[in-house]
Amino acid sequence: MNFSAIDLEGIRSMLIELLLKENSSTAVNLWFGDLKLASLDENEAVFVSPTDLKKKIIQQRFALSIADHLNEILGFEPSVVIHSSEQGEIDLSRKNLETFEKIEKGEINPASLSPSEQIPNNYRSEYTFENFVVGSSNKFANSAAVAVANQDFDNFTKKEYNPLFIYGPSGVGKTHLLYAIVNRISKNFPNKKIVYIKGEEFANQLFTAISKHNTADFKNKYRTADVLLIDDIHFVAGKESLQEEFFNTFNAIYDANKQMIFTSDRPPHEMKSLEDRLRTRFMAGLIVDIQLPDYDLRCAILQQKSIMNHLNISNEIISYLAENVTSSIRQLEGVVKKLGAIQLLEGGEINIERVKSSIHEFVPKKDSDTKKMDDIILAVSKKFGVTRDDILSTKRNKEIAVPRHICVYVARQCTQLSQSQIGKVINRDRTTVISSESFVKDLIEKDSSFAYEVNSIIREVSST
Repeated sequence: MNFSAIDLEGIRSMLIELLLKENSSTAVNLWFGDLKLASLDENEAVFVSPTDLKKKIIQQRFALSIADHLNEILGFEPSVVIHSSEQGEIDLSRKNLETFEKIEKGEINPASLSPSEQIPNNYRSEYTFENFVVGSSNKFANSAAVAVANQDFDNFTKKEYNPLFIYGPSGVGKTHLLYAIVNRISKNFPNKKIVYIKGEEFANQLFTAISKHNTADFKNKYRTADVLLIDDIHFVAGKESLQEEFFNTFNAIYDANKQMIFTSDRPPHEMKSLEDRLRTRFMAGLIVDIQLPDYDLRCAILQQKSIMNHLNISNEIISYLAENVTSSIRQLEGVVKKLGAIQLLEGGEINIERVKSSIHEFVPKKDSDTKKMDDIILAVSKKFGVTRDDILSTKRNKEIAVPRHICVYVARQCTQLSQSQIGKVINRDRTTVISSESFVKDLIEKDSSFAYEVNSIIREVSST
């Protein structure tokens, strides 16, 4: 018995209607809105959920209901199988489903599969350029990533953006851009060999190959790639044998006119244990940075994530969260997921009082922010050769005013302090703080060297 794609979608729609009769629309939208019925026969109904969390919840709470409803719809009851595509899309042929199940159970190491046995992987297909929220802190990086992904890979000869090197603190969207590049290229050029890997896993695979005296497969896998993407490339620094192999891999791919994209938590010149020959090759390409999202971008991200999670929250809550959760995009996602879980499991309205009492783990204590403010003033004073007293003084000459403006901007990026609270620290009112932040934002957009100096301070403060 074979079901067409139209049949499968129709059956899925009827299943959703039945689930709505016994569950709230919020619950159904949250857990089943993006669930796909991928294949169906007399024995098995195979569903694919986009995340491991949703897969787990559906299996634990809804699997029996799904089986009963399928019996009601079809007149027979197939076994219900739920897969997660969080690690990539899967080939739903019977052979590959069996392989995938063995991988999930730990019975097979994916790295041990031959090329013909490997499951086609779309590298987190939910991450695209279309759902990457763009703001002042990531606009250039996004544009560069789009430019790389849109190249003609059947006639790839230019090297202006090769390699593309994206750096920034953890949780700001670097990995999202890598997946978006992969998905765009794999869609437009499905015949191209795309290799995406984490830097730590790249290192582990090489060390394993060396210990087993079998580096031929490793070299073939990476040196024959049309597009090589390594997330957290800083893991290669400080390891001599790894840097030697990576250097040769880099040259082989570059000389073959193939594309490379890397991410790191710092720019190449700050990777102290990186060999000069690799540092110069990274710096010969296009280097772009992503910084922590500003208030406006945090609001936009929260709105998007709320819609994606079928969570209806007010503008007041959006504003409160954007003011108080500033560490990373990952934390913004975590807040929205927690509020969604609260609404699902406890019910009732998500109001501002409920939010304030529920997200303590995402909001740093003000004491730590006060210390962070001291760190910011110290970092800026060292950078510009002024004193703490100068920054806190009433002096208005440019040599003092600009560092003071930068203190305000960095504080807005790296702390939860409000504009009024920052003003109290530097002896200024809220209006002056707003003006200082605006001054730095404008200058960052106009002067790349100034932007680099400010971003280096943000990285220094964020790491303390």
